[in-house]
Amino acid sequence: MRRLRILIVHERFPPDFGGGGEYIVLQTARQLLANGHDVRVLVAGDPALTEFEGVPTQRLPVSRQRMLFATQAVLEAAADVDLIYAFTNYAVWPAWRAARQLRKPLAIGVLALFDRAWLDMRGPWVGRLFRFAERRMLRLPAQSRIFLSQGSLDLAAQLGLGSTVDAVAEPGVDLHLYQPGANKDCVLFSGKLDVRKGIGTLLQVAQSMPQIPFRVVGWGPQFDRLRQQAPANVEFVLYRDNPQLALEMARARVFLFPTKIETFGLVVVEAMAAGCAVISTAPVPFEGIRLPGDDLDAACRALSELWADPQRCAEIGRANHDIAQQFNWPACAAKLERIFASMLTAGVAVPKP
Repeated sequence: MRRLRILIVHERFPPDFGGGGEYIVLQTARQLLANGHDVRVLVAGDPALTEFEGVPTQRLPVSRQRMLFATQAVLEAAADVDLIYAFTNYAVWPAWRAARQLRKPLAIGVLALFDRAWLDMRGPWVGRLFRFAERRMLRLPAQSRIFLSQGSLDLAAQLGLGSTVDAVAEPGVDLHLYQPGANKDCVLFSGKLDVRKGIGTLLQVAQSMPQIPFRVVGWGPQFDRLRQQAPANVEFVLYRDNPQLALEMARARVFLFPTKIETFGLVVVEAMAAGCAVISTAPVPFEGIRLPGDDLDAACRALSELWADPQRCAEIGRANHDIAQQFNWPACAAKLERIFASMLTAGVAVPKP
């Protein structure tokens, strides 16, 4: 494929960190650069930081929420690019406005599609506003909308938000970091400690199974409170970086992740690569037990079944390690390149809504 000039627009970029979205944007940019493309990232943050891990960045001195109003900055940064690749949530609006004015192809990367989970995360009134904004955003016309998983794309279709330009490009993980360990002696949960990730269900499962050791590797404003309230068989570890997480996963027999909703579930694939049996609701292919939802009884039954059979867990873990190898960044970039080539061949300007 010919060398492309690509402007990536997002609300946050490392070293600023809020979750898996920043990791996906960073690794996407790095891999596209490695493939020979000219990639720049426009993002909120400290203007003194002009690159991160080899990725050129332009950072606007605003909050990530104020990226909503960064249309002029996107217009200026996108003047000489072949296409704009904007990730949800706050960066999509200015990118769409700029793409329409410049008649540049726009790809929207759908990092989040939470729908009813917004009500749990933000409450019944504010949650409805977030759900409305999410649906409105996904109705914006673009040359492509790129989902992280088939499950997320299917949810968009079920909600009446499907489009003929939808595509899937699964992200990768750092496969070299995650390897099975010899002694797998605990149940692991990892993620941001909020209601969407199912940490409440995880702690209830642990309370009902005091004979099983649990470890929680996480971060977020609720960390200290949850650690103090946790049952005695749960050890909390503050997340530092992926190498630390890889070591934790290497010692876990079962990865329990009863998330309410995910667009992909990077942490599940990382646990698979580390040879864990998986119990989760995440929309990625894994061996273990798939939960029907954020269901306490189902999670308890599933864990009781797997924990009692270490040999089965080991077999499942080996299968998961093999499945995880398909989720790598060169494969993701190759899919993105095919999507971008199709967008440029179509040559359709972003229409008005």
